[in-house]
Amino acid sequence: MSAFLYPLASGSLGNSLLVSAGRTRVLVDMGISRRRLRADLAGAGAAPEDIRAVLLTHTHSDHFSASAAAFCLARRVPVYSAAENLAYLAQCMPDFADLVRAGLARPIDGGPLVLGDLAVEAFPVPHDSAGACLGFRLVLGSGRTRRTAAVATDLGHVPAASLRHFLDCDAVVLESNHDPRMLRESGRPPDLIERIAGPHGHLSNSDCAEAVAGIVGRSRPARLRHVVLAHLSRDCNTPRLALAAQAALARRHCDALRIFAAGQYEAGPAVDL
Repeated sequence: MSAFLYPLASGSLGNSLLVSAGRTRVLVDMGISRRRLRADLAGAGAAPEDIRAVLLTHTHSDHFSASAAAFCLARRVPVYSAAENLAYLAQCMPDFADLVRAGLARPIDGGPLVLGDLAVEAFPVPHDSAGACLGFRLVLGSGRTRRTAAVATDLGHVPAASLRHFLDCDAVVLESNHDPRMLRESGRPPDLIERIAGPHGHLSNSDCAEAVAGIVGRSRPARLRHVVLAHLSRDCNTPRLALAAQAALARRHCDALRIFAAGQYEAGPAVDL
């Protein structure tokens, strides 16, 4: 089986990304219903029983829900995240507390985690969730078929220490949450606007574009081939604006770089690595 990424859902109503490496399939986050999970996985030629683990970025309910906890408990699917995230969710969700008791809630604070044909390295990113917020650098396969991807869906800025985890990847999944003008004119409470635009909120389109340009500039030439723009705001962004912010970079690397915005309501397309 080939290595690929497949966005199932991306946005404030729910987030989930399928990662497939050889015979190993895991989810990064599960903020969608079990019914939607089954339907979306079918589009990637997969099924719920194929899922080996869930890698949890943080504790917000659009990334992991009570439904996800029930799914993992019923199917004995382990959830990997920062230890403080596991402890927090155990206090909030009865089914997650049962996951802890069953040994299915597992900390990923240390070194690389190996799950079959996939190796995972977690790194911290700045976001205002309870507990910690993580990004993941993923190594899919080994030897000549080895591919690398990095994922960070919620972060207020991209520190240099986090940016290095994106270098020399074949694919990057990075938040492009809002257009600053649309956010300012959204009619939202000032404190919410300040939170979203702040250093522990969400990346704007221009912030994302600057980060991607930095990744390309510091990586080996033509190494990065795919960029998935994630977690677009329903009210303060559009795919057109998110992609427009990346236009200059896309023009300079038009033969090597594929950029698209992941959707809230429709899964895909597959990112073949």
